[in-house]
Amino acid sequence: MWRTPFTMNAFTATLAAWLFPAALMAQAEDPHITGNVPIAFYGKVVDQNNRPVSDVKVCLEVRVGYYTSPTTGRERWDPISVETDAEGNFVLNNVMGGFVQFKTIEKEGYKLLPKQAKEGFMYYPAQFHPDSNNPVVFKMWKKGGAEPLAGSAWHGKVACDGTPIGFDLLSGKQTKDGNLRIICTLTPTDAKWGNQILSDYKLQISITGGEIQRTSDDFTYLAPEKGYLPSVTIEEKAADPNHRNAELEQEFYIKTPEGRYGRLSIDWAAWQKPPTHLEWDCSINPSGSRNLER
Repeated sequence: MWRTPFTMNAFTATLAAWLFPAALMAQAEDPHITGNVPIAFYGKVVDQNNRPVSDVKVCLEVRVGYYTSPTTGRERWDPISVETDAEGNFVLNNVMGGFVQFKTIEKEGYKLLPKQAKEGFMYYPAQFHPDSNNPVVFKMWKKGGAEPLAGSAWHGKVACDGTPIGFDLLSGKQTKDGNLRIICTLTPTDAKWGNQILSDYKLQISITGGEIQRTSDDFTYLAPEKGYLPSVTIEEKAADPNHRNAELEQEFYIKTPEGRYGRLSIDWAAWQKPPTHLEWDCSINPSGSRNLER
């Protein structure tokens, strides 16, 4: 991508106006050609408790189209940096372009919500509509001090006939006596396969001798003390109106039989014809603390 800034001095501007008819020069400024429109962006940074975070450095790039003649040209990416104020707000305005790409949002002692890293907003063709009364919220975790975690992971193909599969949470190995138990079920398994799932699907997860709970927390950095269950089941019927091709990605908090807290992420390609792809990763705090920062 060509990224050298382009500027037009008074001489080249006068020359361009003399060489090209006014109608063509107007066409060169047409956003349908350049892809440039006025850009405004209103953002707000808050912590895990929704408190504003000041002095956050926000680095982004704006894609700008420009033309060396009325019919030919390129685009460039202009880097811009702003900082949040005492209320956690930041504003971008008085800029022309077609796309805003966030690069980094950083402050010492804080960590940005991973899914918001490298977030982008399309302005032309018009898709994103900024609202000063409804800023885009970026969340950061105020760190309390990470502790060593024991991690493991596994990925592979699994049958979907309701047979329990065992894994060892510490080694990540598949074993019949493993403390992580997963059951994947597709019914029927010989359904027609294509762009739409024609099977019921069910995913059952349990920790032998321990407990588990499903979570939708933005950050899974602090395990809760309560709310755990012996097992969790996620299922959907093919006849459900909202049934869709399913790539089940879900996070859980877990508690081992020894009372240690952890975090478990599971990704199951329930849309595939069996055997289907399954992967998981797990982090456990061996000290017994609920701290799962990373």
